[in-house]
Amino acid sequence: MNRTSTIRRLEPGQVDVWCCATDEPRLLNQYERYEAILSDEEKEEYRQRQFSTQAGAYLVSRALLRTVLSEYCDLAPEALSFGTNEFGKPELLGEATRHICFNAAHTHGLTLCAVSGGQAVGIDVEFQTDSAGMLDAADDYLSADEATALRSVAEEQKLSAFFRYWTLKEAYLKARGQGLSIALHEFSFLLDGMNVTQFIGPDAARWDFRLLAQDNDFTAAVAVDGKISQLNAFHSMPLISSRELASLQDILPAN
Repeated sequence: MNRTSTIRRLEPGQVDVWCCATDEPRLLNQYERYEAILSDEEKEEYRQRQFSTQAGAYLVSRALLRTVLSEYCDLAPEALSFGTNEFGKPELLGEATRHICFNAAHTHGLTLCAVSGGQAVGIDVEFQTDSAGMLDAADDYLSADEATALRSVAEEQKLSAFFRYWTLKEAYLKARGQGLSIALHEFSFLLDGMNVTQFIGPDAARWDFRLLAQDNDFTAAVAVDGKISQLNAFHSMPLISSRELASLQDILPAN
């Protein structure tokens, strides 16, 4: 694939968040093109999922990741190489991509990718519909302070509040890239609605967080090892079109 577009630049503290609805019907005609840009390992993974309901979502997610990341370096999507750290966190390999940090998240019908210029980043998105049962196990996932705060929330708002904590915690763990070496109970977020007012945990002063968006179905959050000075949102249909979004809330599919 020939590269014709200008390489995107990342300023210090800038985080770009990309989204794609994996069940978008217009993507179906692109599946052969998507498979063509995958690595041999990704193609094998896709083939193993052929009889799964998640095969298409996997293919679109990998295509989104490759096409997005290629916009930040002088490499075609199929030329990107991926590895993992000792805990399994994905990372780009090669000199041309050493300035790029990224993380991806997937849930029911939606994939997100966050990109930063050299700052470790983690992103999480959760499909909260029909997940009310999570509240019964909230104490297993939250710190004592978070659990106490959740109990003070009105019953009809509890599930949304729980997922705000949960996505932030997941984003932080993914950004650190050290698996569950830090227990979920060992760090806390203090929230005021969608605003993170305080983070209490390891190296707390280094980290910055944002709740990106929430509606009746989804919640998304991002964590960055460094201060966030700029957050941009983009929508992509891989190899078809991309556009900047007016609001981070627009990363979620329209109801």
